[in-house]
Amino acid sequence: MLALLAAAQIVAAPAVECRFDAVAMSFAGTPLEQARCLMRHVQPGGSADAEQPLPPTLASIIGQPVTVDQAKLAAMLRHTRLPIPSATPVSETLDHHRAIYFVIHDTSSPWIGSNPFLAGFDRDPRFNEVGQFLGKDAVAHLFNDRRGHVTVGHDLEVGWRATKLERKIGESVRGRFLHVENVQPRRADPSGPEHNDRIAPEPGFSPAQYRTLGLLYALASARAGTWMIPAFHANIDRGIPAAHDDPQNFDLAAFDEAVAKWLRKLRAGNGAR
Repeated sequence: MLALLAAAQIVAAPAVECRFDAVAMSFAGTPLEQARCLMRHVQPGGSADAEQPLPPTLASIIGQPVTVDQAKLAAMLRHTRLPIPSATPVSETLDHHRAIYFVIHDTSSPWIGSNPFLAGFDRDPRFNEVGQFLGKDAVAHLFNDRRGHVTVGHDLEVGWRATKLERKIGESVRGRFLHVENVQPRRADPSGPEHNDRIAPEPGFSPAQYRTLGLLYALASARAGTWMIPAFHANIDRGIPAAHDDPQNFDLAAFDEAVAKWLRKLRAGNGAR
């Protein structure tokens, strides 16, 4: 009955660049091909660079079964004080397509207008505030602030939609994507339109954020059973009018290195150092 209901609710997917099929509930290509399209570097304003080879760790694991030691993962979550269970499932759609997309966003806030990014802002409480995004309709599953601290909006078992693509398709796609917002301030580009937020700090994210994001990716993938397909918000929606431009200044190599470090700690037979 649920499968019939979901089929009846399917709406044709918008013509986004990475080509999403609303019946198969996936983008075009193999998991690695999808990741190469969905992780293209995002330019200010939302355009994307050409596809590039994935860095080595992600290229070796995306789409593969997860073999991390669950006891070590649970212990690491306790050690790092991440308030997220390690063993429950991830969300799935009404017709039982399990979540396979790990969507990386930036909050594009706080907006500081024409002011410069001051040294040490990563430690400033104002640049780590996520309260405006929370509540029963929290805009994402997880929020990763500049210090690498995590706030839960929804458990990963909860189906949620946070992109234009998902909202246009409707309820049938709810549960296919997991969403992580990373706190990143923005300022105005003086050559751009009024009240624009095109300029992000460089580097875009702190080392603590990459460390935590790597662990969140390992956690989500362990709960899914397969290494998820990481994706940038902007690349999911590219082709839909007024799409977002996040994340800005994302260092894919730094994320890959963080994932590799967690893999070494969490693989069966290795000590968690």
